[in-house]
Amino acid sequence: MRGVTVFGASGDGGSHFSFQAFDNYGIGKTLNEISCAFQLPCYPSDSPYLTSVGGTVWKSEIDPSSAPIAWSGSGSGFSWEFPMPSHQKNVVAAYLANTTGLPPAASFNSSGRAYPDISAVSIDGTSQSSPIVAGIFSLLLDQRLNKGLPPLGHLAPRLWAVATNFVGEAVRDVTSGNSKTSCNNGFPATHGWDPVTGWGQPLWPGLVKHLASDD
Repeated sequence: MRGVTVFGASGDGGSHFSFQAFDNYGIGKTLNEISCAFQLPCYPSDSPYLTSVGGTVWKSEIDPSSAPIAWSGSGSGFSWEFPMPSHQKNVVAAYLANTTGLPPAASFNSSGRAYPDISAVSIDGTSQSSPIVAGIFSLLLDQRLNKGLPPLGHLAPRLWAVATNFVGEAVRDVTSGNSKTSCNNGFPATHGWDPVTGWGQPLWPGLVKHLASDD
């Protein structure tokens, strides 16, 4: 309501852990079994009121010009608490219907808020990617304010609309990788939105074109 855009790191344990697996003995072994049996969303990034930022890495770490892939630790999935916002429903339904290799249906809430929304480089985790994206959008905000326009505020609905209607202009699609981390199941990245990298990496020219003005 105040026009503030809130970004949140999607988490650093893929779709199963808050950060990483537990030591695999005693109660830790049992917790690992439970964690791998279910996709466990990371609060607050599964909140519909913020823009969730996932993580990517380079396919070749020695060649940053190579294609990005999803970071397996990118927190991802579907909220158990918050229902899916209306702007997500058609896109997410297509992902679930057309993607192979999904985790067991009973392991996640397919009607919950899907996340992340967007992603960026996360060599040091999503605590790196989220500030990167926040910095990019602060530059967009600067352009809007200099034009006498209001801030973007709650960003996700508009971001999803732009990514859907202007494919490849404002985000760079990331189509490979999986959020399974150390488990044997997780969400695969694919063309378009996916619950590992969201819509992909931000592309500055397209963001300026579609979000720095209201034309």
